[in-house]
Amino acid sequence: MNKRFFILSFVLLLCSFIPLGYVSAAEANEADASTELDIQLSPNDYLFQVPNMKPGDWAPRDLKISNDGRQDFSYHVELANTTEEKRLFNELIIEVADGDEQLYKGNLPNFAIPDRSLDVGEQEELKLTVYFPDHLGNEFQGLETEFVLIFTAEGEEDQQDSISVGGNVSNGDGNGTSGDKGGASLPNTSTDIFTLLLIGTILLAVGGSILVIRKLRLIKDHRS
Repeated sequence: MNKRFFILSFVLLLCSFIPLGYVSAAEANEADASTELDIQLSPNDYLFQVPNMKPGDWAPRDLKISNDGRQDFSYHVELANTTEEKRLFNELIIEVADGDEQLYKGNLPNFAIPDRSLDVGEQEELKLTVYFPDHLGNEFQGLETEFVLIFTAEGEEDQQDSISVGGNVSNGDGNGTSGDKGGASLPNTSTDIFTLLLIGTILLAVGGSILVIRKLRLIKDHRS
């Protein structure tokens, strides 16, 4: 009886690992397939973050595009407005250049550049510049626009991989110097630190209370 029970338990244990192994293999194959085509950007969050741009200002940026996958690809770029406000979006000018070669210069809504290609392990750097036209008047004070540049790589058998980088431009209040900060602003960490300290204090207080209660119970039990 004990021998049969041992054999049955061993068989059930082996069977329980079969689905796990199958799922793990499937996930591994899926992960491997996803890396066949891999386009990467640097920076990969915000390329433009200009909070106080004035007429006549411009903000140049360098964007690196890399092929980190396992096959050559061609890629195309789209630019899309991500806010309901379109007045400033329609007026801003963007220029894209590859070294001395200008790929596009015009307003945001009509953005288009020719498809480009990258071999495995290659990367290229494009220079993008946003211009705030100097003819824009007071009606654009306080306006803000957000947009996104979407890079889509296309490989063999209709495989695609997309990545995007954002842009945020505003006129602010129209006073002071250009707000071009060259990237994202630093995060405010003071609130996070205070929250962590508060949580730590509460946990220490709760832990101390539990220890005191347990100590009192031990004393009471000892006396009784």
